[in-house]
Amino acid sequence: MTFDYTSNGLTQSEKDSIENNISTIASTPYATAPFIRNMGIKKYPPETQSSIAENQYATEVMSQTSIWEDRAKVTEVHFENKNVRMVVEDGRN
Repeated sequence: MTFDYTSNGLTQSEKDSIENNISTIASTPYATAPFIRNMGIKKYPPETQSSIAENQYATEVMSQTSIWEDRAKVTEVHFENKNVRMVVEDGRN
């Protein structure tokens, strides 16, 4: 998983923390995190590499990130071969 930032208002320490949090959210099956049963991705990993499955995954990552990571907003999710690239904005604006 790679990350691209659209703004420069975050320190490297904040970016590292945000990337860790988003990676955790994006790779956690829904309802499997102890004490946070409503966190995670319902169809993780995506069942197929179809555009429908990729779009469902991207939508869930964006919505879950908006709930659990208030410092950042995922605005785009791109699937490149076996890598997922996320475009992240500063969520504090």
